[in-house]
Amino acid sequence: MTYVPDERSASVVSFAEVAGDLPISPRIQRTRHLTNALEREFDFRVERVPAQPLKGRPGAILRRRVSRKALRPLVMDSFEIPARLSLRGWKPAASGALLIAWPYSPIYVAASHLVAAGIPYVVDVGDPWWLTESRPSPWWRHVSVHRAKAAERFIWSHAAGGVVTTESQADRLEALFPDLSLLVRPNGYTTAPEPVTDIGARTAAPGELRLVQFGSVSDIKLPIGEWLSTLRKVAGLTRVRFVNYGPVARPDLVESRDPGVTVDLRDPVDWGRACQIARSFDAAVVVANRNPATLPSKAVQYLTLPIPRIALTANSNRGELAAFAAEQPGFLAARLDSPDDIPQLIAQLHRPWSEDELDPPADDSWAEVALQVVRFAVQSWDRALEPRPHGRAEQVAGT
Repeated sequence: MTYVPDERSASVVSFAEVAGDLPISPRIQRTRHLTNALEREFDFRVERVPAQPLKGRPGAILRRRVSRKALRPLVMDSFEIPARLSLRGWKPAASGALLIAWPYSPIYVAASHLVAAGIPYVVDVGDPWWLTESRPSPWWRHVSVHRAKAAERFIWSHAAGGVVTTESQADRLEALFPDLSLLVRPNGYTTAPEPVTDIGARTAAPGELRLVQFGSVSDIKLPIGEWLSTLRKVAGLTRVRFVNYGPVARPDLVESRDPGVTVDLRDPVDWGRACQIARSFDAAVVVANRNPATLPSKAVQYLTLPIPRIALTANSNRGELAAFAAEQPGFLAARLDSPDDIPQLIAQLHRPWSEDELDPPADDSWAEVALQVVRFAVQSWDRALEPRPHGRAEQVAGT
């Protein structure tokens, strides 16, 4: 077919808000920042897809329940049917599209429409779906997984470019799609407003260490309850207090039988409030994902906290979180199953920390990250009809 695009229009496809995620979800934030950069910095007229949250439409909740229960063995994920219903009348007309996942099935549905219309698209993803997922799963032989793998192969095979959050993801995608141009760009950070009031000092009671985490406690995370107890004993502390602000699906991952360890689970807070709360703790904790090839989505945002940050990783494969912590200011790394790391960790936490040591790098702000990603996307659209370059994209910011 003959396609004559509007040179200053773009489509951004993201179903993160449809999935019922919290507004503080990194994928929702990523969508908003990339859309804003397309509009403000690159002067594109942006079509948001879907135009409004599906959860507010009649029957959406019922359709999702049906897809989850009756059709679970067949659908790629629980968002496939709502996505197909939402996009069935979609007629894309743009010079390029940006497909943002999670969830994944909606971007496959969108990609099929875009390929039919001859519109180039760039895929921006976080954690692996199926093709690059290294962990064994009991679902590998299910029809739904075979369909999802075929859908993901279609997505990448027709993409003008891809954006991933880790080098591990890029390496695995390059092995499968050697002609795919890739940019590695994790999330950015948003600088919190200056606190109006200070809620407390960092100084703990004698013999006490206070740790805080701002994020979810779920199946994808490593367990830290035993480490909290080991930390207390090896460091000779009277008490370790761990407070989590965020959704908790697996409280057992942070529980400890040690009476000297206190675990407090609280509701999530906005990041401005998080930065205020952090001042009453000795350190913030980032727990690695079970899959070491992925980077916890809040790791970059932790750079704005006014206290030191501890990256807790596995001993066998320290993965992307350890690599990130080694290059970023204010981060200390520790292995969950290695008591030998604890004395040095405590010594580092107790020394004075200057503001310069804790300040986030300017290059990792959302303003810079969004510019890099969007510039890469626009360049990928422009060269979509030319032979694709081989290998991974260099840092786009300097081009």
